[in-house]
Amino acid sequence: MAALDQIRERVESLYKFRDEYFKMHDISEAAQKAERVQKEIDETVKLIESVRDQVPAEGRGEMYLLQGRALNASSEHSAAAEEALGRATRFNLPDAWNELGECQYKKGDFSSALTCFEKALRLAEKKVYFRNMSMLMRSLPWKSPKEREENVSKGLEYARKALQQDMGDGHSWLVLGNAYLAAFFTVEAKMESLKHCKAAYSKATNDPLAVVLPELHFSKFHVQWYEEDYTGALKSLLRAYELEPTWEECKSKFDECHRFLQKLAVMVRNKGQLNQRRLNALMADIQPNQLGPYEKGGSSLTGSAKLDLTPLALLAEGSNQDKVVLGKVVCTVIPESGIPFSMCLVDRDGSCIAVTVYNWASWCGVKIGDSVAVLAPVLKSHSISVPGHETLSFRSLRVAVPLMLVVNKRPITASQIATSQIVSQQKPE
Repeated sequence: MAALDQIRERVESLYKFRDEYFKMHDISEAAQKAERVQKEIDETVKLIESVRDQVPAEGRGEMYLLQGRALNASSEHSAAAEEALGRATRFNLPDAWNELGECQYKKGDFSSALTCFEKALRLAEKKVYFRNMSMLMRSLPWKSPKEREENVSKGLEYARKALQQDMGDGHSWLVLGNAYLAAFFTVEAKMESLKHCKAAYSKATNDPLAVVLPELHFSKFHVQWYEEDYTGALKSLLRAYELEPTWEECKSKFDECHRFLQKLAVMVRNKGQLNQRRLNALMADIQPNQLGPYEKGGSSLTGSAKLDLTPLALLAEGSNQDKVVLGKVVCTVIPESGIPFSMCLVDRDGSCIAVTVYNWASWCGVKIGDSVAVLAPVLKSHSISVPGHETLSFRSLRVAVPLMLVVNKRPITASQIATSQIVSQQKPE
């Protein structure tokens, strides 16, 4: 067998071992994957070194490319890979430019990575080139929110182009899902983007190679957390960590989220841990006429529907379009990530519930004793069960943007409702 053929076959075998590791090994052997892949890399490089003198001059560019690809199979940046791929780019091979771009991306040199990916795309159009450009556009530094939005939009377009190359590629579906997720949180919170994101992740899950990518499950976590599927979110984090035990961010994120949910459940159950005297004072301060015409069926904030003041205990599961609840803040509970901003409310009957708010403006906040009215609240009952942990149960109101008002310790009159800032509608800076 010619030397170059030997190298091609060995590098292909290396990537097959890496990408199909869980076809040949049980999930219990995930912790050994990185070490075993590195062993395959070392053996591949050793083979290349042993036959490199047999490679003819016209095959030198490809040899450097293959050597660089082998060294680049690790998740960490390799200076040796960068050197080999730099030599390969002298032959202007598109795959060499793409591989070098990946190497620079791992290094954190996004500017150089962009140059490499652009050169690769000028020479050829392949799904992996488009995927890499999509991921890079979302990572590029930005000087203004507008520039960031433009980068995210470009990333979405590149992801679509990658999928057009191969509609059955689960990795491309994952990248497309991430692009839609970035667009949802960065450009505009359109539910259509979130819907496309979830559909893309579902498609990726159908690919046996993509479903074992820890990145897929970490990405799914963000959607599930936003939708308050807390059991699903925590399980996705555990699955990502199970597939990549060296990925400490997954473990720390799980611990952070679980602590937040534990605290929220305790605070709802104990009504913010306020003493009974303070609670009685807050409850006594909540009067039906605090909502002015709302209790009597007056005009709503939008000037159309009529809303009724409803005790927390009588809210229906799901959307309550014609209802409004009024309560006093007894505590705030905020995860380290800041999302969602959560508070616990007690109504005049003594019922306590969590309220979660998204897209909270940086200048907004509440404190114990503040009056809060939530219009058209979405009620959800949570029973969060994760193996090895106690079941957490509580009820929460998800604020249906933009229908939320906050007024500090004073009655909410009709004029205040008409002129108050809708704090949950503010876009993050």
